[in-house]
Amino acid sequence: MAEVESKYGVPAVGIIVDALADLVRDKAFEDGMPALRLAFTPTPVGGKTPAELAAYVAGHDPVSKEPLMQEIIGHLTRPLNDEERKTGLVERPKKRLIGPDTAANLQQYFDDRFWSDQLPIVMPTEERVAAMLKRTTHKPDKIVGRMRVTGEREAWEYTVETVAINAVMAGAKPEYFPAILALAASQTNARSSSTSSMASMAVFNGPIVDELSLNSGTGALGLYNNAGALIGRSWGLLSSNATGGSVPGHTYMGVQGNPMSSVPAVFAENVAGLPPGWNPLHVQKNFKPNENVVSTFSGCQSQNTMMVLRDEDWEWVLKRFIGGLGSPQRGSKLLLVDPAVTPPLLRFGFDTKEKLIAWVEENVTTPKFHYWLDQEVINYKLGPARAGREPYATWLNLPDDAPIPFLENVEVVVVGGSGNIRWSVNECGYSRSVRVDEWR
Repeated sequence: MAEVESKYGVPAVGIIVDALADLVRDKAFEDGMPALRLAFTPTPVGGKTPAELAAYVAGHDPVSKEPLMQEIIGHLTRPLNDEERKTGLVERPKKRLIGPDTAANLQQYFDDRFWSDQLPIVMPTEERVAAMLKRTTHKPDKIVGRMRVTGEREAWEYTVETVAINAVMAGAKPEYFPAILALAASQTNARSSSTSSMASMAVFNGPIVDELSLNSGTGALGLYNNAGALIGRSWGLLSSNATGGSVPGHTYMGVQGNPMSSVPAVFAENVAGLPPGWNPLHVQKNFKPNENVVSTFSGCQSQNTMMVLRDEDWEWVLKRFIGGLGSPQRGSKLLLVDPAVTPPLLRFGFDTKEKLIAWVEENVTTPKFHYWLDQEVINYKLGPARAGREPYATWLNLPDDAPIPFLENVEVVVVGGSGNIRWSVNECGYSRSVRVDEWR
């Protein structure tokens, strides 16, 4: 613990929106300041007029009900009390086992603590976990990675045994365990706590696709495949439990939630459907064709689908289709192309994925005037632009109708059963790729 005092010798105070009250208290505790003085403003802040924001400042703290400015001044001027002056370490013991009970009571115990996904789970007995651990040569106490609820919270380490426990809970077969460990080693959180309700997905390439019978065709992104569904559920449970649980309003802040985060989509690229010249995703990431690789995508919020492009207006349609999804602040898109859609793309000159990606990054734009009116752009890019960071500083001074090419993280994956000429664009960003065989 640390005294609640700033470097200037006066008490420290945190000011945050009331929707994050539990989250910021947890953060203060993690940083060794459980008695940090806090003041809260109403939610939301974005989208409010200057007059409404001024009313927030002149109004009351919605948590304490005290006049906001009076409360802040009091926090800054009141001498520290005994609790605030405490120093030392806060012990946070963690039990490895819980006692025996009925299956129904144990399920309720897990559900109440949000250790489950609120669906029935397989109880992680020592025998079941041991059977899972037999599928890897790595020791149970080996650190696999670290995850955090949000970018501001502490990262929690998790071991091979922790991954095994969550795989058992998900109902995964032991033969899936190396693939689940590889996903865990990506350190990609499938249950991000962003208020933007983001999710994640994963794509497998290599011989492991046939080994585990992963789906790359009809229904690949859905729960129509045992391996994909259970590997995805294991990933989701681990992402919750390795970071302290996904408790709505406490450690999970997605304002609406996201159905893609319940059981993250885990599927295979349809390599058989790749046209000549189009490399599989893992080869694009500098792996060999015969290597078993899982690639993760995060920040997924929405998906939009359309039919095949027509020769007469494909450029206009492609720009509108890709650019019209999500905030330009994120700059990421994942194009999931059905094999049936590749012939016209080849006809338009995209004889490699790289050419399609380069065209999208160069030609999908938004007018400068509208770019700088986007609330997320204001939140995350306006400050850096005013501080001189490029390219945002240059973009800030362009004419209002100047096109801004805001995409910088574009990927293409071929997947689908070719039952229709539809394909999709997803608001997702590539995270990383991991060799599965390193976790056998």
